[in-house]
Amino acid sequence: MNPTEPPAVPGSDDAMTRSEQRLVAGTEVFETGRARLRKYVVTEDVQITVQIRREELRLEREPIGDHLRTPVEDPDVFGTLEEFGGPDGGVIFEVVLHEERPVITTEIVPVERVRLAKLVQTEQHIATGDVLKERIEVDLPGRPPTTLG
Repeated sequence: MNPTEPPAVPGSDDAMTRSEQRLVAGTEVFETGRARLRKYVVTEDVQITVQIRREELRLEREPIGDHLRTPVEDPDVFGTLEEFGGPDGGVIFEVVLHEERPVITTEIVPVERVRLAKLVQTEQHIATGDVLKERIEVDLPGRPPTTLG
């Protein structure tokens, strides 16, 4: 406390408050667009190759060489008259032929998962604006005027 100054009187406030405006940064969120996933079905013509097998008949004849031709001693080598005497002749040797045919079905298999994901990009934005500031001018006896603030 300066001895030349009078003491402060309680309850009396001769002080001045100097205020300033400051820029306050904030953000607001607003919609910039929409994205969506929509699934639908289309028909597509697809060709596949199927390998099929088919049996065919081939008659094979094999001559018996002279050195293997020996007389047959069994008198019933041709069979009995009951076996060969019918309208269809004798013993029938039968071969069954087969073939494959393509069988086409469909199956459902997952091929891909698709989702939408949001990425947040952060960037710096410089904001400028005018603010008001109070100045206090001090005039003291014997001193040049002074500006505070």
